[in-house]
Order: sequence, then C-alpha cells, then structure tokens
Amino acid sequence: MNSLLSRGAASEQPGNLPIAGCEAKVLFVRPERLILDLAAIVDPQIRVLALVEALGQGEPEPWIMAIALTADLAHGRTPPAASHLPPGLGVDAARAMEAISQAAGSPRLAYEVRQRLYAAAQDARRPELARLFFDASPPSADPRLVARQTAPERTLEPRGRPLTLGERRALARTHRRDRLALIVKDPHPAVVAVLLGNPHLTEPDLVTIAATRRAVPQALAMIAEHPKWSTRQAIKRALVMNPATPLAAAMRLAATLPSEDLVEVSKLSSLPAALRDHVRELLQRRRQPRSGPTPLS
Repeated sequence: MNSLLSRGAASEQPGNLPIAGCEAKVLFVRPERLILDLAAIVDPQIRVLALVEALGQGEPEPWIMAIALTADLAHGRTPPAASHLPPGLGVDAARAMEAISQAAGSPRLAYEVRQRLYAAAQDARRPELARLFFDASPPSADPRLVARQTAPERTLEPRGRPLTLGERRALARTHRRDRLALIVKDPHPAVVAVLLGNPHLTEPDLVTIAATRRAVPQALAMIAEHPKWSTRQAIKRALVMNPATPLAAAMRLAATLPSEDLVEVSKLSSLPAALRDHVRELLQRRRQPRSGPTPLS
C-alpha cells in the first residue's frame, strides 16, 4: 500500500503507512495520499490509530494544509490549491474527514501534537479546523442530574425492582430485543460502554441514546469516539443536536455533517452559542465560491 505521507528527497518512493514502530522522518504530506490511503484501510479503528500515529510525524503546517483540502473536497469544493488533484475524490475525502475527526479527538493523540496542529490551523486562518483539536469542554449537564443518572441502583421497569450496576451491565450484553429496549434507556456510562460492544445493538438503539436530553455527557462522548457508530449520519446528527453532548465532541462531529443538517443545528437555541457559531463558520466556508481564494492563502 502507498503511504499517505511522502518522504524527502532521499527517497522518491512512498513508504508504508506510519503506524507504531515507524522511525522514518516525514517531511511533507500529500493530500491525495492522505485521502486514498485512509480509504484503503477497511477497519475504522485501525484507520484512526494509523492516523493518530502519523499526525505526530513531521511539521504541523503540511498536515493542516492536507486536512483543509480534504475538508473542502469532502463537501464539494475544489479550491485552486486542490486543482492538481485527481477528480472523484469526494466520497473518499468524506471518509477521510471521519477518520480525521476521530483522530483529532483521540486520547492517544499526544497533547504536544494537538497543540502544534491547533496553532498551525489558527495560523492558516482555519479556526474551524483548529477546533477539531480541542480536548476540553465546559460542563454540558447539571451535576445533580448526572449524580442521579449514575446512581448505583436503577429501576428499568415501572413495577420492577431496582437493579445494581453489575446486573444492568450484564443485561447490556443480552441478545433479546425486549431487554435491549429497556437497557438502552439506562444513561450510566458503564452500561453504555457495554452496549457499544454488543453485536445485537442497532443504529436506532444508538440514536435513542444519543438523542436523550437527560443523558450523561460521558456516555455521549463514548458514542462520539466510537470508530464504528460515530460515522453513522443519524447518530452524529443526534449527538450534535443534543445539548448534553460535550462541546469538543459536538464540534468535531459537526465538521462531518452535511450542510442541510448544519443549517438546522445553527437555528437551535438550546445548543451552546459556541457550537452554533462553529456551525455557521463551517457553512460559510462551504458556501465560498469554488473558484475563490485558496483557504490557506
């Protein structure tokens, strides 16, 4: 497989995708290789891990340029800086932006790397990309509500007995639809963590959890970081539109939503002003004329 990173003058041949153990020094990033190499990795978790490793190599400015062009291509724009790229990269660019969003929020991404990429995006006048690398959020739920929602015992049925957290975690592994319909209403992050690994969980189940206004922010953050479920449009939409979703996670997911969803998000007064401003900036970027000035000029 070709590398999403191009090497320096010492070698004209692309190397392997830079995952753990790669010692080669990266000199610059080719946007088309970033897009195509990420698209070639079938497993979404490996795709994100490989990108996290790669982001720590080389200077941050070429990475931000490649990410900026990927974002533009993912949403139908071809600025002059991308005029040399082969046509038809839109679908793969959208998939690459999913991985970029997840990698930017990954706890595996070193703080120093995150800082450098954030600063490079700000210097490039792409603040909407800089916000992808936020790693902290203000409280998005009342602490008293969170305390109630994470109580050690909880009743799942009106006349049922209270179940311990251990019992509810065991129930979250069930294959029975009637039981799953009950347990998906449990907001405890430890229960949601088990549910995310249940092969019988469906997309509508996750949308139910993601859209719950009384959800625990930590549980919503786990869904937002999940390599499989966080790429589903309905789940992303529900998370971004949920005021309880941590701001940093909502901003990253918003960058991958279609414009029609962003228009709706921008009008939701229940959402944080910072998120609505971020969404409006994303929309403004996407509405710029395709023949307009290059984003990094």
